[in-house]
Amino acid sequence: MINKTILGSILVISLVSIMLAGSYTGAFFMDVETSEDNSFSSGLLDMKIKDDGVWSHGVTGTWTATDMKPGDEENFYAEFIDLMRTLESIDADHTEITCDYSVEDTCDPSDPDYLESDTDCDTDDTPDEMAKEMIITRCVFKGNFGCIDCLTGKRHAGYNGTHCAGSVSETNPDWKIKDTDGDGKQTFYDLKEQEIDNLPPVINNPDSVFQMSVKFDEDAGNDFQGDTFNLTMKFILNQDSSQ
Repeated sequence: MINKTILGSILVISLVSIMLAGSYTGAFFMDVETSEDNSFSSGLLDMKIKDDGVWSHGVTGTWTATDMKPGDEENFYAEFIDLMRTLESIDADHTEITCDYSVEDTCDPSDPDYLESDTDCDTDDTPDEMAKEMIITRCVFKGNFGCIDCLTGKRHAGYNGTHCAGSVSETNPDWKIKDTDGDGKQTFYDLKEQEIDNLPPVINNPDSVFQMSVKFDEDAGNDFQGDTFNLTMKFILNQDSSQ
């Protein structure tokens, strides 16, 4: 004989199960609306450059010197680079300046007429060595923010036509060409190894200007006779402070 209490419990459990199962069989209304044709386009960070012509995305031959000998300095007071952020560009955070280079060595010992005083015919394989002899003696970046001397890292109030001048409002070590190899000189090797960083951003108007002077170290030896140092200056506009 089945206990009535147990039988009652079984009937209750069965009834609950039937009710739960039945609760998921109903239908519910639903309406969906859509928002179409949404788009997310990236902005343009764009800077242009000129030296003695129209604005473009690259210039050549701004600074040229021939027949330099150790101790010669080229001031390039008239030669300079203009930089401008285009009107279509998004805002920028800062500017960087760095460089790259190569060396042409035409020395060929197999040629009976080769320059035998050139004591190294393979300087094109080690361009850093000649870069260490090319001393930057003037480095100016100026604009609406004032005039920054990139040899000292100081921001001056004015510019006298060749150099930064006037009171100093700020000093920033990021703005200075560092002597990375500790030879007591600020050279293109140093600039390539450690860029000038966190300069004020290039703006639309007025444009920013970069100028420099270069000296061939008086201690440069015969290894570099007849060689050509080809320099590429790089101006980089960055969107974010983390770059």
